[in-house]
Amino acid sequence: MSQLLVADIGGTNARFGLVELNAANAQQNYSAQNQKTLKCANYADIASMIKAYCSEVNVSLPTYACLAIAGPIENGFAQMTNLKWKFSIEELRVQLGMHALDVINDFAALAYATPFLPANDIKPLYEAKSNLDSAIVVLGPGTGFGMAALIPNRTTTQRGWGILPTEGGHCSFAPTNEKEAAIRAYLAQTDDHVSIEDILSGRGLVSLYRALAHLAGVQAEDLTPADVSTRGVANQDALCHDALTTFCNILGSVAGDKALSLGAKGGVYLGGGITPKIADFIPQTDFVKRFKHKGPMSSYVSDISVSMVLNDTAALVGAAAWLINTTPTLRTL
Repeated sequence: MSQLLVADIGGTNARFGLVELNAANAQQNYSAQNQKTLKCANYADIASMIKAYCSEVNVSLPTYACLAIAGPIENGFAQMTNLKWKFSIEELRVQLGMHALDVINDFAALAYATPFLPANDIKPLYEAKSNLDSAIVVLGPGTGFGMAALIPNRTTTQRGWGILPTEGGHCSFAPTNEKEAAIRAYLAQTDDHVSIEDILSGRGLVSLYRALAHLAGVQAEDLTPADVSTRGVANQDALCHDALTTFCNILGSVAGDKALSLGAKGGVYLGGGITPKIADFIPQTDFVKRFKHKGPMSSYVSDISVSMVLNDTAALVGAAAWLINTTPTLRTL
């Protein structure tokens, strides 16, 4: 069997793994082995990081790979949104000596993973009857805010899926009450475009905390995203708890907006690096209420299920499934 290299490269961490390609008549397992997480800041570029991973797990560089990256891919070039990395996919393939190198958006990979994830990787947040012939939306906060859709594509013999990658996290943030309007006004003092990602991300969680401290007339501490979420979940700090609650409530509104915009009757999946860490906290907030609060379309979104992806390496599954299912030459290896 041949080994395939898969990676999920975000703004902070890069997760790598190897997937065994099974024979054509065997059930394919998309789970990655030899998983390792590397810090992006420790490497000058993607090529050096890939080589470092292979060295650490003591394997030769595989000749087939799929990289899921946090950023857009256009005209054969990939650009990391929260890193100063931009590269030609073909030049990287040649540099690494690979037969085939696919690069897809990280949330596109996460979206593609959803049909292949085991049940214990998924936690329902709000259950409704899903329409399997409709779009699925995957979104969520991490270093940034990612979003992609999975579009069903049925042939006469089998179901397939098409990926619609998006940059939905950079849409403008739309406040829904006076408190959120005040938060937006505070953030707009330093940035004339306040996006969804400016709030629903690691740095956004800290920005929420600082904005709420400002509105309360108290001095904000110098906290990290992990500090805010940990204190918020444990209710050890009233401002952190308020920031995390507001974070989840806004996430509910955004998820409902995206589901409505894309007609995601197939369901909404919450992913990203932050979601698994606050999976038990989200149901304690108004997430579901805000998800459904869409005026005359409230009944429409109420028929859309919402689940949380608990496996923070699920994008590796999607990268492997994408590579194997869209590369005809792999079926002959």
